[in-house]
Amino acid sequence: MGQNILNQLKSYGLPIQAPNQQVIYSNLLESGKLLEISNGYSFSKSLSCDHKWKEYHQNIFAYLKTLPEADVNEIVGKLDYQDWHWEWISKTAGTKADNQYEWFFLEVDSSVEAACLIYFPKESSLQPIENIFYIEFIAIAPWNRFTPLENKRYRGLGSLLLLEAVKFLAQKYKNSRRFSLHALEQAESYYIDKLKMQHLSINDKPSLKYFELPHHVIDSIFGEVA
Repeated sequence: MGQNILNQLKSYGLPIQAPNQQVIYSNLLESGKLLEISNGYSFSKSLSCDHKWKEYHQNIFAYLKTLPEADVNEIVGKLDYQDWHWEWISKTAGTKADNQYEWFFLEVDSSVEAACLIYFPKESSLQPIENIFYIEFIAIAPWNRFTPLENKRYRGLGSLLLLEAVKFLAQKYKNSRRFSLHALEQAESYYIDKLKMQHLSINDKPSLKYFELPHHVIDSIFGEVA
């Protein structure tokens, strides 16, 4: 199915990936696997998120059906599932032609482990005269979160992807590394406790709180969180 979609896109004359796609970060893991972060949209990588990630979600659902209700309730309470409905290829199609959007993918041995879409420029709410980055979407593969099927395969990928992407864009656009976002409820504690972001209720959406990274924590966050 995925290849059929890619072939159809090619028949329309649409590039499958950004012509200027580039690797912005690479690291050889202790396991010998190569971790890379790339900048630039990619329909094939977005399709991988849609298909492989959702196939894993289905495996979780199938497993839960084999358990007693009490066990199911306990596991569901631990699952980070609020972004499971996201359609990555639709997001790619809707933003690929807009140069205000920047795509980033984190892969380990060519397997997409995390994805991020960033918008720039976004007016800061803490300093209205400053333009900052806005994190439209960020997610990691379901096997890198809590799952009843196995231990996390990799840890810290969301932080690594976010901070390396912002560092790259800060150099590209010659501005500060400050960014903002609307957080899913299940991720709020991460942005408050680990990234030290500030909640600004004036910009809240009905079900999403707005957070912005203050100036005074920039150096410590980019130096300590990874």
